[in-house]
Amino acid sequence: MSRAVSSEDQPQQEQEQEQATMATTASPLLSSSSSSPRPSSPYSFAPALSLADDVAALASEYSPMLLEVAPVPSSTSTVSTEVDIITKERTRVRLSVSARGWTVERIQSDDPAVKLQYHDLVGSTFEDPEAVLLRVSPAFANAWQSRLVEQLEMLAS
Repeated sequence: MSRAVSSEDQPQQEQEQEQATMATTASPLLSSSSSSPRPSSPYSFAPALSLADDVAALASEYSPMLLEVAPVPSSTSTVSTEVDIITKERTRVRLSVSARGWTVERIQSDDPAVKLQYHDLVGSTFEDPEAVLLRVSPAFANAWQSRLVEQLEMLAS
């Protein structure tokens, strides 16, 4: 026996239909590849840029603020998902990137106080590498804030 659709059911049905449409019509560039599992949500897309693109952008944009940015060679794949960043304070931060974001894999420093101070960040995931660097590198944070002020002043004038 079928039941009549009430006006209360319509928004939920429309939302479900919209989600199904989004899942089947997502851009091939944004949707995950056929070899990886399908996202659990139609709004969970694989990153459009590769890690190599992100590393190149990090290195070019932030080279005055960092000592080094380099991908970590993968022993199991031709595609690296990890990057090593060395800050001006000589703290080495290893990040891995996934659809979830940038996860801190390791923080190394010759200064035991730095290791202790940032130990709780290991395993944390951030939206972008800048968010990590703002937390672990005072030199990066100062340069970032200075650049932001300069850009805002340019917009204001």
